[in-house]
Amino acid sequence: MNIVWILNSYGLDSGAITGSPIRFHAISSRWKRDIPDLAQTLMTTSGGECVLRSVGCTLPVVRVPASLFLNREPFKMKAFRLWSYFVTAIHAHLARKRMPKADVVITVSDYFCDVAAACVVKRRRPGSRWIAWIHHKELHPTQRPGNRLFNAITWRMQEWSFKRIARFADQAWVLDSDAGDLCGKRLSEMGMPRERIRKMQNGIDAGPIKQVPESGKTVDAVMIGVRPNKGSLDVVPIWKCVQAIRPGTTLLLMGGMAGEDALAKHIRKEGLDGVITIFKPAEGWLPFDAYVRTIKSARLLFAPSHEEGWGIAVCEAMACGLPVVAYDLPVYRRVYGNALVTVREGNPRAFAVALCGLLDDAGRFSDYAKRGRDCAGRYDWDRVAMDDLAVADGNGCCVMQKISTDSETRTRQKCGVLV
Repeated sequence: MNIVWILNSYGLDSGAITGSPIRFHAISSRWKRDIPDLAQTLMTTSGGECVLRSVGCTLPVVRVPASLFLNREPFKMKAFRLWSYFVTAIHAHLARKRMPKADVVITVSDYFCDVAAACVVKRRRPGSRWIAWIHHKELHPTQRPGNRLFNAITWRMQEWSFKRIARFADQAWVLDSDAGDLCGKRLSEMGMPRERIRKMQNGIDAGPIKQVPESGKTVDAVMIGVRPNKGSLDVVPIWKCVQAIRPGTTLLLMGGMAGEDALAKHIRKEGLDGVITIFKPAEGWLPFDAYVRTIKSARLLFAPSHEEGWGIAVCEAMACGLPVVAYDLPVYRRVYGNALVTVREGNPRAFAVALCGLLDDAGRFSDYAKRGRDCAGRYDWDRVAMDDLAVADGNGCCVMQKISTDSETRTRQKCGVLV
């Protein structure tokens, strides 16, 4: 059995690892560990290879260029990244001869450069099966924060991808969340049979997170992932209210970032640079242990995201023992229930009141810390990887049907999972 993963959305950047690549590495590494007769190859860009190697990915790579001439992204502009998607899609078409024959192709995202490459494989190798992962539904440009033109382009690109997935993919795997429901609904509207749409779960490295020791609290709150759709435009308004209620409360910003220069300028302009720190590691990424220690150095997670597919960072923070204050998103209610403190979107003062109240109420703080730990304990990548392995394709056959029974038995024994 040969699996080819397609993950072309990193361009030349080798910054922080984000949601869909996290899931790819979590699943592929466990399959590699537990199923020795399963061959896996990754198609990705130089940026993707760099960041995935940094977190321990050892799969053989078919590298595709993300630029015609450059070796690194010259400036932080979304226009360059969009351009790189088209360059990558063209080179992925040219790289098809370097790819091993695939029994199964898995696109890690619905980005144009992943979907276009999978369409080429399906056309050239009709017997291969294509599983398309979809992690979120783009909001209409009028409903999404950030640059209107960029949002319009990405929305239309997702519509293009959805049409190809509905027509050519053997299965679409969407998150078991409200966002996943929207994705499934849109695919059905485009003609994809419901039986070919499967709900997938996310998870965390629960065991390794627990093993990382805490070295003391050095900051009141941490925000993981600083982009407009994750609430970067809400940071300053909320933290001004926080300072009015609880002067000196500190915030650390970390993780995948976009528009950090403009945000830093806004922070300085409002006189908040003494209480808000933007953390960017010198190498552009943190080893897992250092990442977890940084989260554990905070007292709570500040999560003003407007758009989530599932919320891996939220689950990781809860596993680290941090209570979470977030906007009341439907996905949080569905996945995490009452484990979070939530407030209505668009009310900076209400968010600040909830956050400060939690910091100052020891009993309530401990209660939400326990709720979070208990909730996060239900999600573990080992179990999710086995669930993915056991899922049936559209014809009712196991997706990994060519893997021997002995290999599946070994995997169940190692993972301690009954299937």
